[in-house]
Amino acid sequence: MINKTDKGEINKANALVNKYLCAFIFEKFLIKPKNQKGIEVSQNQYAKLCGLSSSTITKLKESAGYDIPMSTIYNICRHEKYSLHQFFKEFEIKYGVNIPL
Repeated sequence: MINKTDKGEINKANALVNKYLCAFIFEKFLIKPKNQKGIEVSQNQYAKLCGLSSSTITKLKESAGYDIPMSTIYNICRHEKYSLHQFFKEFEIKYGVNIPL
């Protein structure tokens, strides 16, 4: 059973992982969003291509990040023709496996 202190620490760690995931997605795919032909598109067009709302893309761009659902990561990776394995492998290389608080 998790006590309140442990739960608070877990929430902090989760928030940090989400922040790093959002930053990673932003750096990798959103600085210059592209369609599947490699042509730069607007944020709204990119969101539509990924099956996401434009507000979701905006949240990913915020420095604080947000509680990103796995389905959002999957939709972006699917559009980018990027496997989840490759995505998380690169994420782990950049941020490591033990993200400190």
